[in-house]
Amino acid sequence: SPEQNSWFQGPHAPQAQPSLCTNYLIRQQVGQFLYLIDRARNEIVVFNSNSMAVIERIEVPDPTTLAMSPNLDFLAVSNQSVGLVTFIDINPASSTFHSRVKTTVVGSGPRGIAWEPGNEDILVCNEQDSTLSIISAFSLEVRKTVSSQLHQPFDVVITPRQLGFGFQRGVYFGYILNRNGRLAMYESGPNAVNGWGFDDVIGTAPQTFKNPKTLQPDLINFNSAVWIVHEGPIDPATEVAGEVGIPAVSNLRIESGIIGQLPLNFQSLLIPQFRDLSLAVNVSLGPDVLSGVPVDLAFDNQRNYGGLVNFATTFSAGVALPINGKSLVRVVGGTPANTCEPKYMFVAVPNPTFGSEGVVDVVDIGGGFNRVDVSAFQPGVQSIAVKEAATLMDYFRQ
Repeated sequence: SPEQNSWFQGPHAPQAQPSLCTNYLIRQQVGQFLYLIDRARNEIVVFNSNSMAVIERIEVPDPTTLAMSPNLDFLAVSNQSVGLVTFIDINPASSTFHSRVKTTVVGSGPRGIAWEPGNEDILVCNEQDSTLSIISAFSLEVRKTVSSQLHQPFDVVITPRQLGFGFQRGVYFGYILNRNGRLAMYESGPNAVNGWGFDDVIGTAPQTFKNPKTLQPDLINFNSAVWIVHEGPIDPATEVAGEVGIPAVSNLRIESGIIGQLPLNFQSLLIPQFRDLSLAVNVSLGPDVLSGVPVDLAFDNQRNYGGLVNFATTFSAGVALPINGKSLVRVVGGTPANTCEPKYMFVAVPNPTFGSEGVVDVVDIGGGFNRVDVSAFQPGVQSIAVKEAATLMDYFRQ
């Protein structure tokens, strides 16, 4: 459609101007490498993402979770049983391509890991000792460890530093999912003299997300929001959660707050008081939409500005990638914009309530939040049949 053509800037060889790229160029090779955890063999397996042929096998201690740098030059691998994060060079132009270049000691039982989309930090959830390791993207060393309001944290996502958009706080936010169903919120620095960011956990959301599974950033909400996979749908009016066993995917967003940077003062240094932000559940999908208890989610990436330069700030490490970076923000015509505007959310349901041995529900998040019928030739609303559906992935996923 004309709308889609105005968004999609590739795939194509790099051009000086995105307008010179050819939309939907089907002969262009899309992608090069696909990275897979083989935990049983303690390896990261590298595939050609077109032919699916195995290219490399990179040995690591106990690979558990991956995070890719927004400049596509490093892969961070959490190794749960040994308390380490391994960094692998994935830049094809580098002399150390597909080699381990750094091993960083973190807390006990590292699992969830996310690379800040402006290339500042890597956040690592240490589930066993209930801490969060903050690794600098400049040095790949732990610069800080925080523990406030963390209880077996196991997953984390990050929304971009708000410079010229959102609430314009000049900080980035990390959302940390605890095993007890509480979501902790981290606010970045700077927290030095004349700083305006706490560089620590500033509070927990008032809602409880029962039996939490995972979470991902909301790619559409510019004010900072996340989608959370859990059980027990939350009533947006009362914030009360439903029963365990009832499928749920909820959208938690920053509902309100003071606009602009909030300078640190003596009181805020002692008690962050959630930095005058209010969180609310905007949407909570339940059994009327979902086929069963979900375990993972992803989005479509058809409408995107990936052909533009990665978003970077004075806090970013390295030089911003000129094309195809994983930043969630791009500058379009001098104005910050969402890199990706998905219309559909894909939800993995390995054990649906009725029918198949596994499905992927397709939910229209562009209007109505209804499940989409993927087959016009069968009665009812059909999902995508995928046996034992468990893990989903899209390009901008953290």
